[in-house]
Amino acid sequence: MSKQQKINSELLAQPYLKWLLVIIAIFLIVFLLIVIFALNYDRLYRYQFFPGVKINGQSLKGQSHLQAMENWQQKIDDFVKNGLKYKFNDQTITIFPTLPATDPDVSYQLINFNLTETIDRAYLLGRAGDRLSNFQEQWQALLFSRNLSLDFDFHRTEFLAILKSNLDKYTTQKREAHPRVSEDYQIDILPESTGTNFDYDKIMVATLARIYQLSSQPIELQLIQDKPEIKKSEVGEDIIKEMEERLASSTLTLVYEKNKWPVYKNTFKDWLAFKKEEGQVKLALNQTAVVKYLEENIKDKVYRPTLDAKFEITDGRVEEFQASQDGWELDLEGTLAKLQQDFIIDAQAEVELTVKKSKAKISTGSLNDLGIVELLGSGHSNFQGSPQNRRHNIRIGADSLNGVLIKPGETFSLIEALGDINKAAGYLPELVIKGDKTIPEYGGGLCQIGTTVFRAALATGLPIDERRNHSYRVSYYEPAGKDATIYDPWPDFKFSNDTQRHILIQYRIQGDDIYFDFWGTSDGRVAEQTDSVIYNIKSPGGTIYIETEDLAPGEKRCTESAHAGADAYFDYKVTYPDGEIMEERFTSHYIPWPAKCLIGKDPSKAATSTEEVILE
Repeated sequence: MSKQQKINSELLAQPYLKWLLVIIAIFLIVFLLIVIFALNYDRLYRYQFFPGVKINGQSLKGQSHLQAMENWQQKIDDFVKNGLKYKFNDQTITIFPTLPATDPDVSYQLINFNLTETIDRAYLLGRAGDRLSNFQEQWQALLFSRNLSLDFDFHRTEFLAILKSNLDKYTTQKREAHPRVSEDYQIDILPESTGTNFDYDKIMVATLARIYQLSSQPIELQLIQDKPEIKKSEVGEDIIKEMEERLASSTLTLVYEKNKWPVYKNTFKDWLAFKKEEGQVKLALNQTAVVKYLEENIKDKVYRPTLDAKFEITDGRVEEFQASQDGWELDLEGTLAKLQQDFIIDAQAEVELTVKKSKAKISTGSLNDLGIVELLGSGHSNFQGSPQNRRHNIRIGADSLNGVLIKPGETFSLIEALGDINKAAGYLPELVIKGDKTIPEYGGGLCQIGTTVFRAALATGLPIDERRNHSYRVSYYEPAGKDATIYDPWPDFKFSNDTQRHILIQYRIQGDDIYFDFWGTSDGRVAEQTDSVIYNIKSPGGTIYIETEDLAPGEKRCTESAHAGADAYFDYKVTYPDGEIMEERFTSHYIPWPAKCLIGKDPSKAATSTEEVILE
């Protein structure tokens, strides 16, 4: 390269070098500004939600955790007070998310909002990870927003059943083509007919949208045609012939082990029905008729309860008072399938019943291996003022838990331990308002059990896995904040036995006081809990009147008194022998609960209420 060319090359390179240095400087300045901004951005929103974080599409920007909790709790309380509304023609039906009853223990939530968990998740966006991931989440929320849905539990099946029971009066039932067998066993095929119904799938989609929006805007309902699937013209001669073959036998025999139950033709003739499968009409079981027969005639005869070994403390010694027993019960679903295959399809005259078997969790064994040597903790509550039915149910529920053993590492479920809650188990009913009627239901008094067991688990220093407070304050469970509600199948109350030995549950009733005592072997842990802090007390508001045709015109029956709303919390601390500490704060929100009264409807006068109010 010539000298001149070298000089020209150097001259060309110098501006490039300058621009490179400028770009690097700009990059470093921008990077430094981003770092400074990020550090200050984090500090700026240290106690507030980051911009762009939303719940159900509503911004939380500028709000503290406490402010967001209060704002959203008020929205939920208003929604619970106003309920979900359904409008058909000129009638409005309102379903409230909490079911009122004469006993608060059978009042439960159809919809339960998990507000604390949702607010916590939203608040932790941009805070829960390392510095880089937090920065990324903060900027993603700022630039694109992050929307979380308000989490809730929904008794969908129960809710839908209540809604259907109140809309059925506006519908006409469709009828499938079906067989009718006369007393002399002549077969007739009755024709199908079209009915009218509501599109419940569409209604439930709209219902979930209203819950998401916390909106009480009425959902407009329309009747639609409900067309039958099975038509008389589709029933062929081959199906008639199959029916005749089944009716040729005088007896169908149901068998379990050495037991036999003859079902005569005048009964099983009504078990014959049709179903549509892959576009073809086929002979099938009338499942409703079969289940009714099995429940009335056979179910109890093949039932044997599963019993865990139970123990009691007598004069300081552990003694067995109930031996373990494996159990079994009729499997209705399996038996229906067996009858369909063996009787309907294969034309067999003898069918083996299907039975579910279950083993006892706690078997009779050496008492010395249990480690039941001392009292670990006791829970107490008072049920003064309880009516007779409630007192009876408290003792029935307590009896079912008395002597129960909880294995090391086992999670105890109160719903599971109580077993069936019905008339057969010895419980007495309480009245529940469903629509404009009062319906008897079982379960009154059992939240006294739940609350007292909760307090015993706390006193023992055990981890609480699942607990929910009542919807509203109840005098039986004061102080507020230390109660636990249960309702089958949820909410449940659960705790874990994280000790190395078994825990034995015992109860005692002294006057109006009930105690649950937990016995076992202490590992030296120390449990502490603060007194409840009760605040944010709110007036329950005026009485709600619900018109009913079950009472004489103008007659009034008040099923529930008013309860002021409030919030409460207490702190729970367990110090383990190795010095490890577990701390938890239990929070409770109680909605303002107005008194509710049924009032007899006078057909000659204008309605007392502007809507048909259904308190659920």
